[in-house]
Amino acid sequence: MGQNILVVNAEGPETRVAVVEQGALAELFVERKHDRGLVGNIYRGKVTRVLPGMQAAFVDLGKGVERAAFLYVGDVLGADDGKKLFDDVEIEDGDEAPEAAASRIARSKKHLAQRKIEDLLKPGNEVLVQVVKDPMGLKGARVTGYLSLPGRYSVYMPAVNQVGVSRRIASDKERKRLREIVMEARGKQGGFVLRTAAEGTADQEVRDDVEYLLRLWKEIGRREEQVKGAGLIYGELDLALRLVRDLVREETTEVHIDDEDQYNRVRRFTETFLPRYAERIKRYEGRRPIFDHFNIEPALRTAVSRRVPLRSGGSLVIDQGEALTAIDVNTGSFTGSNNDLEETVTRNNLEACEEVARQLRLRNIGGIIVIDFIDMDKEGNRKKVWDAFQKALSKDRARCNVTKISELGLVEMTRKRTRESLSQLLTEPCPMCEGAAVVKSTTTVAYEILREVRRSGGQVDNEKVEIECAPKVAEILNARERDYLDGLEKKFQKSLVVVAQKSWKPDQFRV
Repeated sequence: MGQNILVVNAEGPETRVAVVEQGALAELFVERKHDRGLVGNIYRGKVTRVLPGMQAAFVDLGKGVERAAFLYVGDVLGADDGKKLFDDVEIEDGDEAPEAAASRIARSKKHLAQRKIEDLLKPGNEVLVQVVKDPMGLKGARVTGYLSLPGRYSVYMPAVNQVGVSRRIASDKERKRLREIVMEARGKQGGFVLRTAAEGTADQEVRDDVEYLLRLWKEIGRREEQVKGAGLIYGELDLALRLVRDLVREETTEVHIDDEDQYNRVRRFTETFLPRYAERIKRYEGRRPIFDHFNIEPALRTAVSRRVPLRSGGSLVIDQGEALTAIDVNTGSFTGSNNDLEETVTRNNLEACEEVARQLRLRNIGGIIVIDFIDMDKEGNRKKVWDAFQKALSKDRARCNVTKISELGLVEMTRKRTRESLSQLLTEPCPMCEGAAVVKSTTTVAYEILREVRRSGGQVDNEKVEIECAPKVAEILNARERDYLDGLEKKFQKSLVVVAQKSWKPDQFRV
């Protein structure tokens, strides 16, 4: 399986999309029906509090969003910003977090930070905002007034008067061609950033993308007129469609989808917006679960483990804390081919570079990260390892800032955090050891059970299928997911009974 593929597991109330690069699991995205992310959604919000001391405001987003959102002064669209706001800004790459593109540019304008929030907003004001960061823990979502609409090849920004091109498109000739296409197609309606996927694309496909985004913006305007008070104006595409739009490129050989309805939706979407990739969308109809067939499930089991083995016998130890993530590189049994310790250490560190970069993407670790490479005496070797690490990070769509390797072998870096890490999504503090370790969350276990019931429920001879699990998991199945279980009962013509076992650990279950 030495290809780049997307594997979509959409059977049930949880959708999982795995990005597989050269046979190895590179990224995992999860979206749950009852807990969809908000990033990309556009709301009419109502200002509830203005905080001059923080130069920010809290904004009520209406029904369905529990906590008030956070709006920083630099993200408030002022009446005088308009078309001249971004005239002298160099556009960054448009691929990473495209929904936040305009907000990123706005925050780079120093004069915006000099404005005062109390002069711009008052409690009760209504503002059109877009979510750029999902709620995390006790924090509400972060929103911006600088809206961005991502398409396949471009990102539309209504408040911008500039056409930018992704820095990853190196050819000046190609950059000029793309810029001219968009300048002609957009007229005088806002600004665009050309994404990396636009490179080499036919003129008409780029025009179609621009015209689609302009039509979408007009539709959002119509919806805004219809919505009264705070509420949702525009919802981002679901996970599978969003990732097909953003990730499928020439090097993506296939997209495999196990659910028929999701397959049909993705196929129609690609035929309309990405016709040259439509034939790469495949319906998976194998007997084994799709993640088992593509050997993804075993990789997931190690994706939240503290220790990650390296092929040479060394290992990584990953500790995710509140303040930062620490990654320790160990040699283990790796001794190299001779007694040259410096060579052995350097080779071990070079191997660790690839795996650290892969784990950052796979686990979606964000914030401050400190990597403790094994000490190297020679400056040349430290540079060699740092260069290798930078190259490994080049595959990452998230923005990373990395310091040089210190004499102690330490690298400090930051990685942009836009959604929950894999650990936050799939695990919770262990109740047995008072949080000293993590275990699968009750929600994760509940969805594992639903997959197992779907997999084996029809093969059980009895008319009644018992699902034994811990009490908190049983609560989820009997309440939030009861409708889904009822659907499986009709499909299998069997009664599905959830039995709570009080003495069982949260991750124990039996079907």
